[in-house]
Amino acid sequence: MTVQTSKLLAPVLLFSLVFLTPLMPAAAQQSVVETIRKECKQELAKHCREVTPGRGRYAACLFAHNDKLSEKCEITFEAGLVQLSIILSTMNYVIDQCYADIDEHCEGVVVGGGRISQCLSKNLDKLQPNCKASFLKAKEDLQ
Repeated sequence: MTVQTSKLLAPVLLFSLVFLTPLMPAAAQQSVVETIRKECKQELAKHCREVTPGRGRYAACLFAHNDKLSEKCEITFEAGLVQLSIILSTMNYVIDQCYADIDEHCEGVVVGGGRISQCLSKNLDKLQPNCKASFLKAKEDLQ
């Protein structure tokens, strides 16, 4: 990804982080976030120490200070944004394929923390074939 491309994608991905992160599988999300926190520890301490964690605020802070990031942090941050965009694309596909099943089998399940995924897993034998196939493939891909 070029710097120009990452600058164009970043606002879209930051929006996704803020509004779609609660839908992400917790383990997939946590892995990316922890890698960024580890590799950008100095930058987070220096530029983002007043930021309240969560809802993509650290990512927004790093983006706001992108001209001050070390090369290691910048590369890790951009790679993390790419990984998150892949996760979000995968999730969007599953949601599209499983909308009716989620509506039918997961009514009342609170979104976030992997609860929809747990609900689909629990009801795997009841899912429509296209939903079941996309869900199982996504689980495999996001492991």
